[in-house]
Amino acid sequence: MMWISKALAALFVSLAALSDFAIAADQPPPAAATPAMWVVEKSGKTLYLFGSIHLLPAQVKWRRPELDAAIAASKVFVFEAPVDGGGGSAMASFIETGGKLPAGTTLQDVLPADLYTQLEDASWSVNYPPMLLKQFRPWLAAVSLELFSYIKAGFSTWYGVDQVIESEAKNNGRSLDYLETVEEQLSFFSRLDRKVEIAYLRETVRSILQEPNSPNDLVTAWASGKPENMIGLLDDAFEKIPALRGQLLIARNRNWIPKLEAMLASPDTHFVTVGVGHLVGPDSVIAQLRAKGYKVLGP
Repeated sequence: MMWISKALAALFVSLAALSDFAIAADQPPPAAATPAMWVVEKSGKTLYLFGSIHLLPAQVKWRRPELDAAIAASKVFVFEAPVDGGGGSAMASFIETGGKLPAGTTLQDVLPADLYTQLEDASWSVNYPPMLLKQFRPWLAAVSLELFSYIKAGFSTWYGVDQVIESEAKNNGRSLDYLETVEEQLSFFSRLDRKVEIAYLRETVRSILQEPNSPNDLVTAWASGKPENMIGLLDDAFEKIPALRGQLLIARNRNWIPKLEAMLASPDTHFVTVGVGHLVGPDSVIAQLRAKGYKVLGP
């Protein structure tokens, strides 16, 4: 199974937004999806939590009556980070300062020779010329290769859950809110130790070359609506570099809990869409809310 790319599409909306087109997939994902939704209740207030895949192929159909009813009942729609308008410019600015190597240093300079050779092979395999990576820090090179592996498999943010729900909310004049800024979200990557960055890139390259169907594995697990299927993928994703779990998953989940509690204290019903990786497993937002005594309906 592809390593952190599974976590990427299930955790980081801002990075997924670096891709904006799709091509035909070699192996089609499931056409029908019933992804999990959770309902948090407190003192007559309701908060909906829906697990997103940030990039999807066009043919995956995930809308269903109970989800549409929850969307219709909600007044405020919450997402991880803004990726349009100002969010897009913030992302570009951050990449310049936190995603690139110092002037005069190239990716080839900081990587072991064997890894750089494999990186070139992986880059061409996803139709991303390796010269475009030369100024990238290892973490950004890994992210870029992962995203293009999704593109090659026929995925696009245009059909991602966040894009669809946010566009619909805007068109209906609903209020929007976000759990993080783009800078906050990307900073979890830019703070990685160089050794961790290189280990991340090595696993990414290996998985692209050896496990090309991983994007569809992710969608199949998400489409099942069974948290245990997603938990297995995330455990596999973080197993070889466990330090990333704390920085990319656990810390963000903890940061969100007070914000979600404030939403439950609001008179308005909130519909929160975040990467499904944040909603499954022992460190998830769902587990933390239940541990604090909230009634959470769902799997």
